[in-house]
Amino acid sequence: MKRPLIKIFKSPPKSVPEAIQKVLLSHFPGAINIDWEQKKVSYEAIFYMNDIEHIARFSHEGILKEYKKNLWPSELPKEIADECNKLGEIMNAIVILRKENRFFEVIIRDPALKRNLLLFNENGDLLDSHKL
Repeated sequence: MKRPLIKIFKSPPKSVPEAIQKVLLSHFPGAINIDWEQKKVSYEAIFYMNDIEHIARFSHEGILKEYKKNLWPSELPKEIADECNKLGEIMNAIVILRKENRFFEVIIRDPALKRNLLLFNENGDLLDSHKL
């Protein structure tokens, strides 16, 4: 029997309408390594562009609802980076674009080595904070 573990661990193919796949490529023409998940009310694509992970969520009608992009800490707006650096070390940063709004989700590690998730709006206002 050839490659028996592939049959056990391989996920079943995901049925994503071609129209939604085309919408993804129209918004993100350089997308590669695309992996789709079908949710109750949306399709979610995880993919890479320029070696950076992105996640895009589309309605069943093919409308882009939001997308997330991993950021280097140096790509954060200065006021957000400064605020995060006061609280600890930046471990991860993501920009979230939802309709016309832009948010920044940042995971920091404080001096006690506890991780916290911070959510900022594009003006640098802290909207949410909680321990992970």
